[in-house]
Amino acid sequence: MRRIIYPATRAVESVKALPGITPIRMFPVLWPLWQVDTSAEIYDRQEFEIVDHFVVRAIEEAQIRESGELARFLNVPAGLIDRCLAFLSLIGHVTTYGKLLQLTELGQRSAQDGVRYVASKSRQTILIERQSGSPLPREYYDANVPVLDTPEIEEGQLADRTRFLRVFTTAPYRPEVLRWLESNPERVKYNLPSQLRNLTDEGHREAFLPSYLIETADHRILAFTNASEQRDEFLERLCTRTSIENLIEARGVSRPEQIWRKWLAQSKTFGKGRLQESAGGWRVVLDADAFGDSPKLPFRRLGSYQFYDNHFIQVWCADTAVRRRALMERSLGIATLPEVTTERDLQKRIRQLAGSLRVAEFAVADLRAHAASTGDQDRLHRLENLT
Repeated sequence: MRRIIYPATRAVESVKALPGITPIRMFPVLWPLWQVDTSAEIYDRQEFEIVDHFVVRAIEEAQIRESGELARFLNVPAGLIDRCLAFLSLIGHVTTYGKLLQLTELGQRSAQDGVRYVASKSRQTILIERQSGSPLPREYYDANVPVLDTPEIEEGQLADRTRFLRVFTTAPYRPEVLRWLESNPERVKYNLPSQLRNLTDEGHREAFLPSYLIETADHRILAFTNASEQRDEFLERLCTRTSIENLIEARGVSRPEQIWRKWLAQSKTFGKGRLQESAGGWRVVLDADAFGDSPKLPFRRLGSYQFYDNHFIQVWCADTAVRRRALMERSLGIATLPEVTTERDLQKRIRQLAGSLRVAEFAVADLRAHAASTGDQDRLHRLENLT
């Protein structure tokens, strides 16, 4: 299943909700990664067969080292002991030195823990950030985080029409990162299970993480990805360690008013709107009758952002009732997102969106009643299934 890249307007709304921060520009980028295919040994915990358990205990605890002596000690046929030893040797629990039997390290662990550990192969893909060579934390392996195999984004993956630019790097792949990761006592934080042993590199290939980098008035770079509900602090730390900040600053900051007057003159959709500068940035203000059924703008566009020349402008209407209708319609859409699984998740999103639209929030129950009154059965079913 293709993972959807969440819309750029959501990243802007997230940074707008942060106190004391004034966003200026946004850069949608494809952050370069390595996908490293690995194999490793993993030990399954199984119940011992009764005779097998007595055999390993006799070797470990009674120090019995010959098969004939095991048969006499356990009072079972020699043939049964031979079959047990053959199986225990096959799974790496018993080895033979001359005629003497000895438990391997795996056999000793099994005897001490009272379970039969059986080694099997596990394959896993590990994500590595290319510029620093750092492994990505566990949250990037979430099912909702899109990691692309190519810089070409497939149709249907974009939630909007955002164009992403590649962040280029010539940094080579460093295989020693796997050794560091395997020896790291906190490797679970990087999505490598603690029970894996003998990690082997099976090859690597390019990958790309869709990201939004937002420049603020105080020249910081804030990062947003699907890996976090709020700011992506891991990616922000990478920005400070790479040349990305210099590349953004090198583009220079244009005068926003000139940008938006040029954009307005060229826009068929927003050409009748009025530019308005507010404390939170720029808005294009449309009359209430500009929103509605096609060919008008859908209500879900109200409060969202338009992007031009790395700048953004909010679509606005002075009519409070129209903005409240927009809150309802956009909240219905948010309810269908795969990462929204509980009423609490949805209520949090409604509260944030209500703040952006400058209207009072409403309860999920009100949203459910609206879906029922309009006959929107699909969304009503989704709302009723929220836990």
